[in-house]
Amino acid sequence: MAGDEETKSKASPSQRTPEPWENSNHPLFLHHLDQPDAVLVSQPLMEDNYTTWVQSMGMALTIKNKKGFIDGTIKRPTDNHDEQQQWDRCNTLVKTWLLGAMSKEISGSVIHCKDARSMWLELQERFSHTNTVQLFHTENTIHDCQTVNRVQTQSYHSSQN
Repeated sequence: MAGDEETKSKASPSQRTPEPWENSNHPLFLHHLDQPDAVLVSQPLMEDNYTTWVQSMGMALTIKNKKGFIDGTIKRPTDNHDEQQQWDRCNTLVKTWLLGAMSKEISGSVIHCKDARSMWLELQERFSHTNTVQLFHTENTIHDCQTVNRVQTQSYHSSQN
């Protein structure tokens, strides 16, 4: 009996301690369905839909437990080679998800980014600011439409009298 207990207490050489990212709640965990060609958002990023796209993509990455790659909270490890490799895999996957959710023109202009965070920040810099020239033209067009409408309405009322 003592021999049985001694055998049970010794770990076999094939047993190993699981890596932390093998837990499905760990941000470096990769599920077998986490594929580069997965569609995370219904509409690709275009020149005119950044606000809704960024919200949709943020929600999708939150569901996948990968939002930290774009908001900077999941930093690349510095001391564990295996963990660095796992981080690199996850970061590359997030980059492919981002690129796959953009128009070809936009993706071609950010593919050079070294990581998902820098890609996210470049998109933010490019699209989150209001284009004042475009806004000026849009406001002028609206104003011109209102002016034309007022003139037509006045002309109509004048002809009725």
